[in-house]
Amino acid sequence: MLSYMFIVLEIIKAGLKSFQNTNFDLVRFESLGLAVGAGLFLLSVLLLKLLWGRNKFSYMGSGHRIHSKYDENRKFFKRMIFLIPKFFLAIATLFLLLSIANPYLPKLKIEKLIESRERIDLIDVSASRGWQYENTGKSSAEIGRRGFLKFHKMREGQNDRASLWRFSKVPVRVQDFIIDDDIYAMQTEDMPYVVTDPGNWVLPENDPGDHMLDIVVTRDRIKMISGEGSTDLARALDAVIDYFDRKGDVRIKQKALLIETDAAIDADVSKQLNELRKRRINIYFLYIKPNMVGEMQANKGKKLINATELRKQVEQRGGRFYDVQSTKSLERAYLDINRLEKAPTSLIRHILKIFIYQRPLMVAFVFMLMAFGLGILTERFGENP
Repeated sequence: MLSYMFIVLEIIKAGLKSFQNTNFDLVRFESLGLAVGAGLFLLSVLLLKLLWGRNKFSYMGSGHRIHSKYDENRKFFKRMIFLIPKFFLAIATLFLLLSIANPYLPKLKIEKLIESRERIDLIDVSASRGWQYENTGKSSAEIGRRGFLKFHKMREGQNDRASLWRFSKVPVRVQDFIIDDDIYAMQTEDMPYVVTDPGNWVLPENDPGDHMLDIVVTRDRIKMISGEGSTDLARALDAVIDYFDRKGDVRIKQKALLIETDAAIDADVSKQLNELRKRRINIYFLYIKPNMVGEMQANKGKKLINATELRKQVEQRGGRFYDVQSTKSLERAYLDINRLEKAPTSLIRHILKIFIYQRPLMVAFVFMLMAFGLGILTERFGENP
C-alpha cells in the first residue's frame, strides 16, 4: 500500500514540476470556446443556487431553536476557515476548465530532406589490375580499392541508391541497388581484387622461370574462375545499362555511372557510351595508370591505344575522364566526383502542437484533494462544505 502511495506522490510531483516549468507566454488553446461555455454554464448554475436554491432549514419563529454555531454574528476568522475548502474547490474548477480548453505549446520542427541519387559503381578486377602500381609494392587494384572506400566514406549520408559491380571478362553484380551505407561498405571490402583463370601466366605458380611480370595480389584477394582474366568493358556496360533500365528508380532523375579501370580493354565501347548519354547518365571514368611492363609483355602495348581513344569518346559525350597517375590524383578525382554528385537538400518546416492538458489537470486534482481534505476537517466545526 505504501509503495502505491509513493508512486502516486511521485506522479503528482512530476506533474506539478512540469506545470511550474511551462513557458506560459507560448501557451495556446485549441478549444477555448468550449472551456468558456462550460465556465458560463457552471457560473449560471451557481447563481441559480445562490438566488433560489438556498436551503433555509431554519428561520426565526419556526419553533425550532437555532444553534449558536449557525449564528450570523459568529466570528469573521471562523467564517474564513469554512470558506477555504470552497476556495480550493473554485481553483480546482478553474484548472479543470483550463484542461477543457486543451492547451498546447506550438513547436517548429525542421525536417532536412536529402534528394536521392542513383549510381552504379563498376570496378575492373581483370588480371592486369594485379600488377604492381608504380613502385608502391601494391597492386593497382588495391590502390584503387582504398581510394574507392575513401570515396564511399565521403558519400555517407548523401542518400545514394547505389549498386556495386565487378567485371573482367564477365560482369558480376555484387550488390543490388541499396541505400544502406554499411552493407555497401562490407560488400566493397569483401570483393576480390583480381578475378582470373587458374592457368593464367600472371600467377607466380604458372611462371616458375619468372620470365613474365607476376601479379602482387595476395592469394586471399584473388578469385579463380576458368576463362576469366581479360577486360571486356563493352559487355559490362551492356549489363549495367540493362540493369538501369530494369531496376532503376524512375523517380530519381540524377543517375551516374562510375567506372574504375586501367582501360586495357578488348573492344570499342562507343555504342554503349551513346546509350548512356541517351539516358542522361553521368559518366565518371577513372583511368588508373596501368603497369607498362606488364602490358608490353602481355599484348605489346596494343590495348594502351584503346585508352587514348576511350578518353576522347568519354569527353565527347559529356563524361568526366580522370587520368590517375598517383594516389594523390586518385584522391583528387574522387573529391571532384563527390562535389559534382552532391545531393541537393530541402528543408520542410512542420508546425507541431504539444498538448499539455495533463499539467493543469494535475493541478486541479491537487486542489480537489485539498478541498476535500479541508472540508472533512471543517465538519468537526459543524460546517458541511
